[in-house]
Amino acid sequence: LQHYSGILGLGAATQYLKKIGMNNIQKHEQELTKTITEGLLDIKGFRLYGPLDPKQRGGITTFSIKGINHHDIALTLNSHHNIMVRSGAHCVHSWFNKHKIEGSVRASTYLYNTQEEAKEFVKAVKDVVNMLK
Repeated sequence: LQHYSGILGLGAATQYLKKIGMNNIQKHEQELTKTITEGLLDIKGFRLYGPLDPKQRGGITTFSIKGINHHDIALTLNSHHNIMVRSGAHCVHSWFNKHKIEGSVRASTYLYNTQEEAKEFVKAVKDVVNMLK
């Protein structure tokens, strides 16, 4: 049997994305990434993994805060701010091991996220850092 609802849903999603335009989606992701990165740069011990230029990163922000466990940041963002992020080695354990890094926090944004949410994320991370230091 065919998965008709999935086929129809994929078609509708494709049309929706075409209507918005992939270049517009990319620009939106980059703006969100810029807001988050610039907002986190002033945190003492902040380390960004990847290029600083949001045009080279898309909607992914991967970081660590010196002296605070990455899992603790993720768990506290979830429990105190209802924000879900990933923590750990993100399926590239060999890279993290080679660089002697235990892990990181990874936030992902996309079309459905807003500038207000990006700013709230920055505030939440700063709050978590203050709680855990």
